[in-house]
This record gives sequence, C-alpha cells and structure tokens, in this order.
Amino acid sequence: MEVIHVSKRLIAGVTLAAVLAGCADMNDAKAKFANISCNPLIAGVGGAAIGAIVAGGNRVAGAAIGAGIAALVCAAVDYEAKQIKTAQQAQADYQAGHGGRLPEQASVVKYNTSFTPASISAGEKATLHSYIEVVKGKRDAADPTIEEEATIYKPDGSIAKSVRKPVTQTASAGAFSSSFTIPMPQGVPQGAYPVKSTLYVNGVQVAERKVDLQVVASNPDTHTYAMLSTHALN
Repeated sequence: MEVIHVSKRLIAGVTLAAVLAGCADMNDAKAKFANISCNPLIAGVGGAAIGAIVAGGNRVAGAAIGAGIAALVCAAVDYEAKQIKTAQQAQADYQAGHGGRLPEQASVVKYNTSFTPASISAGEKATLHSYIEVVKGKRDAADPTIEEEATIYKPDGSIAKSVRKPVTQTASAGAFSSSFTIPMPQGVPQGAYPVKSTLYVNGVQVAERKVDLQVVASNPDTHTYAMLSTHALN
C-alpha cells in the first residue's frame, strides 16, 4: 500500500491557493474584504492578503491590517442583561399612561441604545448599552420571550459578525438593562463600522437601532474609534 506524505508547507500552500482562488473573481479590495469567514486559518491568511491590497503593497502595514480584519471577524462579543423593573411594575406604569388599558399582545414600551465611551483607542472595547421595556399583552397566555441581537458591519456594508442573545433565561416582561461589549482590534482599515441592535419579542423582530463607529487613523500606527451618530430605525 502506497503511503502519501503531505508536508505542512504544501497544506499551507493549498490553503492559500484556495483562499486566493475564491477571491479571483473580485475586482477590488472592498469585495475581498467582505468575503472572509471566521475560520482562524482562513481569516488569518485571507486577512493578510487583503491587508496587502488595502495597504498598497506595504507588507508591514498590510500584515497589521490583515491581522485586524481577522481579529474583528473572529472577535468574541460579550453580552450581559439584568432586570431593573418587574413585569408587574412595567404593567402598572403602562396602564397609568394608557387609561388603565393593556395592549392586545406583548408590546415594546421603550428601546434605547447608546455607546460608551463615545470614543476609544485602538485595542480597547466599546460597550453598546440598551434599555428595554416590554409589557405582556392582555391576550397573551404566556410571558414574552425577549432577545437582542448585535450585528457589526464592515466599512463596505457586509456583515463582520452577528450575535443574538436572550435577554432573560426564562420568559418575562419588564424592563431590562443590557450591554454588548465589542472589541475593535488594532489594524482594521479606516472607515465607518455600523453596529445595528435588533430586538425580538416572541421570535418576531420589533425594533432596530443603529450606531456608527468610525475608525480614524491619528498616525500610521494608531487607530481611534469614535461614535458618530445614532439612528432609530423603528
């Protein structure tokens, strides 16, 4: 029986060839930047290739950009949420402002989002804070399930990553304070990185909010991330 030995160098070469072949039909760096998935090997190799293009052939700058792209795509986003108003308190407040009535079905009373701090340096983290208030509908047989999703976009408009989490482990109405902590790594290219937060009640999308993070280079080796604006979409 013939034994075939494959070297690590050959495997790496095949992997790089596969990545580059997958990008062969793309006409610019923006298209290539949009096509990296979070596989550490592929993201690292593809990020390095894209970084060289973005950096105009500068290998050192390209390597840093490539590492930043891979780190952004594969970054872990932490989520925390705590209840700050019970279902009964939220219901009483709603009734007080609506003539004693309740909605027919679970309803969002308020959904606000904001980033803190307003700006961060490269290598730091930004936290997207949300205030969520939901009341149970008078026709609802069960308490509502509430989920929140954060979607981080690259400057070209493609999705870098999306994280969806339950606000509570058990279904419940009420008011909640939540946060997505998003690391923005060093080396990512300049541009706007929109972050969209989406609220779901009983599996149905009910609201969206959008905040743009802008990457600004203060010098060739440093990037700063600054919040530009917040947009209420629903």
